[in-house]
Amino acid sequence: MSDLDFIEDANLRKTLESSIEYVYALFEQSKDKEQTELYKEETNRVMILYVVSAIEAVLLYFYKVRGEKITYSEYKFVQILPEQYLYKDKEGSPVVVAVQETVEKKEHQIGLHELATFFKEKKLIQEKTVGEILDLNALRNTFHFNKPRADFTCDLVRVESAFQLLVRTLQNAPKALSVKK
Repeated sequence: MSDLDFIEDANLRKTLESSIEYVYALFEQSKDKEQTELYKEETNRVMILYVVSAIEAVLLYFYKVRGEKITYSEYKFVQILPEQYLYKDKEGSPVVVAVQETVEKKEHQIGLHELATFFKEKKLIQEKTVGEILDLNALRNTFHFNKPRADFTCDLVRVESAFQLLVRTLQNAPKALSVKK
């Protein structure tokens, strides 16, 4: 039995299996002492990217399978009130009347931070685990070239920690899926 057997979506399961296999191969290759430090660090960064993406995919799968809904408030039919209703503490900011509507977020609008926080509030993920996920996500975001990398160490210790987090996520997933909404 694979740690991914709880994922009934065959395409997602296959993608995760292939990605994890690839990351493991990278991990073994990264131990090569003949590689430059730059190569090792960038390879570590790639492994973190894959691990965090796998965790995100699992959390999004939870979200869909459980039929969860993340919503936000949208304001429609906004009407600006006359100047006599100005709020004196916010000079120049008009007072408005609007219809507030609760709207479900579309899947492509939901990111890892929001998923992790959502499941923490549902008590399906421990606060400590959410912190670890979000820390790794911050490291993953250093793939954006305009994000500073000096604040993050990306070594094999960090990669091994990321792997452990992925394993815990996969091992705890079936139990979390069975918890009623």
